[in-house]
Amino acid sequence: MGFSTSAVVVIFTASIIYMASMFYPLADMSYQRLQEAKTNSNELWNEKLNTKIVITNWDPVGHDLTVFNNGSMTLNSSKINVIINGTFKSSSSYTVNPPGVWPPRTYIDVNIGPESGRVKIIAANGAADYYSLP
Repeated sequence: MGFSTSAVVVIFTASIIYMASMFYPLADMSYQRLQEAKTNSNELWNEKLNTKIVITNWDPVGHDLTVFNNGSMTLNSSKINVIINGTFKSSSSYTVNPPGVWPPRTYIDVNIGPESGRVKIIAANGAADYYSLP
């Protein structure tokens, strides 16, 4: 093997080592981000699977829906969403009592006013229940 062939082999070897040293940190960072995204996704699915809300009662006099937290997750009652007849209602058009922390096995009352049709209550993580108003 001549000098030029040896020089080419050394140059190729050095370039392969240099490219590997550039590629490995990028691949490792990408793998770490992927693992973090999987962990976050699993936590969200676990939270959603452990959340169950049930609309149990409609009070036509007070215009209150009684919603029961039947899951094992503590929810925030101030972050629920209300959809009536397919129309999203802003938080100023309904009231929640008690506001704030909504522990498991407790009720909240959602005053939606004089409405009729189909109501959907959605928790912050996407768990929901429907109720048909008279």
